[in-house]
Amino acid sequence: MQNRYVGDVGDFGKYGLLRALCLPGSDASRALSLGVVWYLVPDEGRNADGKHTSYLDPTRANIARYRDCDPFLYDTLAKIVDRKARNVTSIRNSGILPARTVFFEEPLTFDGMPGIGPAAREARLRHRGEWLQHALEATAGCDVVFVDPDNGLEVKTQRHARRGPKHVFFNELVPYLQRGQSLVIYHHMGRNRKAADQIRQRLSQIAERLRGCDAPFALHYHRGTSRAFFIVATKAHGPVLVDRAKRFASGLWGKQKHFCLVRPGST
Repeated sequence: MQNRYVGDVGDFGKYGLLRALCLPGSDASRALSLGVVWYLVPDEGRNADGKHTSYLDPTRANIARYRDCDPFLYDTLAKIVDRKARNVTSIRNSGILPARTVFFEEPLTFDGMPGIGPAAREARLRHRGEWLQHALEATAGCDVVFVDPDNGLEVKTQRHARRGPKHVFFNELVPYLQRGQSLVIYHHMGRNRKAADQIRQRLSQIAERLRGCDAPFALHYHRGTSRAFFIVATKAHGPVLVDRAKRFASGLWGKQKHFCLVRPGST
């Protein structure tokens, strides 16, 4: 996650989904308490990422396609972008997520740390481990934890490498599940294969690497760059999260082709 992304079309989908999963709705079930763990890395600025805000232009088409899905969220993000206050603090203070949401926004970066040699490697791993412990402590009382890395689930990049903070590693997710918390995990699609194939592979990895959860599923978001949100539910939250995800994907968000629900075997 980078501050420059705040308010873009990816944020609209991200927070729209979290609102649907955690706020009480017409199903009469209770709200689920939410923790947000931003894997916050320094803004890069080398490309056009984060500039996808034209969806906020108040045209008739944008109102029908985007604002009608969640007027409060849309209007709030528009104000943040208009004020040029694009940072995670603005999200925390905006009220778009449930009132008792816990936000963990401590940056994860190796900037200024040595990068060569065994001692540097150990220092970086120790730094990352301390950061993770702080995130776990901050979100201890939450039902659902949203994990928001810049790029998504682990790849071949090592966790202590320069680009390591842009990924979440499977063993960093295990402690949340072990204490009974469900997860929503952001993942940015690569360009090497079809998104459906990537989602299928990741769901299989999640089922294998994160034991003890209900069958994982995903919400594939089609706006801006292709991305998925993987839902890894504990048995306590599984039925509610599945039901709310189905309602979300079959409602306006699905009818406008923003999201589709992907379950194992359905891609």
